[in-house]
Amino acid sequence: MENKIEHNTEEHNIIVSDDKVEVVYTNVGAGCMITGIGLMTLASLLIFFIVPDVSFVKGFFGVLIGVFGLLVFGSMLIRMLSMLLSGRAVITVQDGYLKGRKKSVRISDIKDIKWGGNGFKYIAITTMNNKKVKLSTYNLVNEQKVHKVLDTYVVPNGTPELKENWAKRYGGQGYKG
Repeated sequence: MENKIEHNTEEHNIIVSDDKVEVVYTNVGAGCMITGIGLMTLASLLIFFIVPDVSFVKGFFGVLIGVFGLLVFGSMLIRMLSMLLSGRAVITVQDGYLKGRKKSVRISDIKDIKWGGNGFKYIAITTMNNKKVKLSTYNLVNEQKVHKVLDTYVVPNGTPELKENWAKRYGGQGYKG
């Protein structure tokens, strides 16, 4: 007898099964992110081949730009590749926990949830004991999809304080970004 978990794909990024809800990235979205970040890393590396043929001042600024670009985009590329190799789920709601890639928080311990981040967006969670937890989405899934999962599966099972903070922030109107 086969032991299968029945999957119901609510939308192309949200997978609802009997015991969990997952927000997953699409292959197209991941490919676009890797291509963009990879091209920027490559461009940063190419500056070092162009710099020897220019004047000292241009070479100095070229090296600065190349090093900065390599540090920024190279680190982003490494994070994206390691994330892509570890599975498709970015955020999971399972067994009373809200889980990211490496961290998880019991839903009954969450006091507040909001969006944060400048480069890679993340969910900023404040627990009842004022501990801060960040669950990154790596910009691979639309914020509306994550918001929908939070609104449908996390907030209704949360504390009254979470429900109140969520209602103040979003007012039952959905996420506006």
